[in-house]
Amino acid sequence: MASWKYALMLVVSLSLRAGAACAGETLTLAASEYPPYMSSQMANGGVAVAIVREALRRAGYSAKAVYMPWARAVNEARDGHLDGIVGLWTTPERLQRFLFSQAFLDNHIGFFKRSGDPIRYRALADLKPYTIGIVRGYANSEAFDAARLQTDETLSDASNLSKLAAHHIDLALIDRGVANYLLGGSLAALAPKLEWLPPPVVVYPMHLGISKRLPQAEKRIQDFNRGLETMRQDGTLDKMLKEAKI
Repeated sequence: MASWKYALMLVVSLSLRAGAACAGETLTLAASEYPPYMSSQMANGGVAVAIVREALRRAGYSAKAVYMPWARAVNEARDGHLDGIVGLWTTPERLQRFLFSQAFLDNHIGFFKRSGDPIRYRALADLKPYTIGIVRGYANSEAFDAARLQTDETLSDASNLSKLAAHHIDLALIDRGVANYLLGGSLAALAPKLEWLPPPVVVYPMHLGISKRLPQAEKRIQDFNRGLETMRQDGTLDKMLKEAKI
């Protein structure tokens, strides 16, 4: 009888410990250097990382971001070597491999122009007279590529904005949040000279992605979504996005 009671107490104790461990689980998430969304050089890890971390905290998890080149980040998360990836856009191929959370911010990809220039557009074809700066190696939207506009390649977003300010190009194709981050920091001297040109070419919702290979993938996505919803309801999400000027 005593041994039976001891065994029962042991089972209950182990079950409680397992539940507590699950509730306080630490997730290791892939991220990349893409400020202001993700960056090991930013105090909060970048706004996307900060949002994901807070949503998971509210769901009872802690989160650690591991920064690596983007292609490797996607592969590591897809294969289940890490618990997830921050900042994933949906594609048909990725939908086969990942479970996606609710979107927590939008990437607006479009144009910056010089403040005094009267350039306007409704369709991309309206921009055929202009030279548009793009960054070498970036994948542009299908609509942009199909428009066959005049382009000029450079090595970085910062270089693209600098060339625009110097009148070497007419427009710069860039993520609005990235541009605002650069113009509020290292390129602050150019901020009065440049401005966003609406509408965006494309808007990509950003998600937390978790590999379908992981046994807890669906639960983790559900938990994250629940934490994210509380951030929406109490205004935390909106506040974080406004502070980041996204």
